[in-house]
Amino acid sequence: MKILQVTAALEQGGVERGTVEMAAFIVSQGVESFVASQGGRLVAELESQGSSHFNLPLAQRNPVTLLLSALRLKKIILTENITLVHARSRAPAWAAYIACRLTGVPFVTTFHGTHRIQNCIKKSYNSVMTRGLRTIAISQFIKTHIMENYGISEQLIDIAPRGFDPQRISPDKVTADQLNLLKKQWQLDDGVPIIALPGRLTRWKGQTLFLDALAQIKELQWQALIIGGAGHKQAYLNELKEQAFSSGLSDRIVFTGDQANIVPFYALADIVVSASTEPEAFGRVAVEAQAMGKPIIASAHGGALETVRDGETGWLFKNNDAEDLADKLRLALATGTDLIRMGNVAQTFVENEYTVEKMCRAEWNCYQRVLTDING
Repeated sequence: MKILQVTAALEQGGVERGTVEMAAFIVSQGVESFVASQGGRLVAELESQGSSHFNLPLAQRNPVTLLLSALRLKKIILTENITLVHARSRAPAWAAYIACRLTGVPFVTTFHGTHRIQNCIKKSYNSVMTRGLRTIAISQFIKTHIMENYGISEQLIDIAPRGFDPQRISPDKVTADQLNLLKKQWQLDDGVPIIALPGRLTRWKGQTLFLDALAQIKELQWQALIIGGAGHKQAYLNELKEQAFSSGLSDRIVFTGDQANIVPFYALADIVVSASTEPEAFGRVAVEAQAMGKPIIASAHGGALETVRDGETGWLFKNNDAEDLADKLRLALATGTDLIRMGNVAQTFVENEYTVEKMCRAEWNCYQRVLTDING
């Protein structure tokens, strides 16, 4: 048995991380693992785990490039005697779909996001993610989206929620010295609750909403970390800093920039916030924060409705409602030592429901189901 995963690139992000995690699981099952992508920083990790990588221009949407990539994938499938192809993003999925049609090899996909549907052309482009023998949804929210927008039978959709790696994300992975160093580096005060908002700096991640909410609780003691890089959106970062200044919050808010290792920041926080104004397909922040024993405050839509138990492992607030977010922050800050108890409940919850092992096992079961249906 030989599995080929196809994705755009292996730089960073949830899709890329999931590809590498699944590749490691495939190898652990004694099966040969192959990945085709445009490459990136995760290739070294992928290959060190025992997978083979093929470098193709799969992040390119040009139809000619896609067709050439399809022909190269066809050659790989035939040369390596691939058993099943698993595509994880749209442009590469088209190349993989064509290659599978040419070779007769089974094709499955993972639907990672809602993929905006502005018109019929866009919907047709997105539809490749439902053209496999089975489609894997990363949450119940995404499963419902697929059924409602693409007319796919529920029986052809498997759910494989994303997961965290307990070997990487755990309170045990952070030392007191690391925390003290971070406090000194970012000039954080001892004894003052820390509220963290992780996520790349882009408007829909809700940094503006977060600052609006903080401005409503200025009378309380807190300090905040906005964790994430601006990339090419320097103007947005400047806008956020100006908003913090005009609200009189500049001395209480730290913009950390991009952080390669976010785990110590979770450990440093007392409360973690996910303020996305558009629904997250899954939302790793909510799960990772809980895995670190931290209560999460999240927008009440998308994947958070599944990963956060309102009032038990954290709180949900009305989407895009700064006043309700402020109310939930007041509640959390007033909870005091009970935050620790809530964090412990949260940690147990995600350890039981949302690990990488469970995610990979669900995708593996999809492979087995497809091959059993074909071979009888």
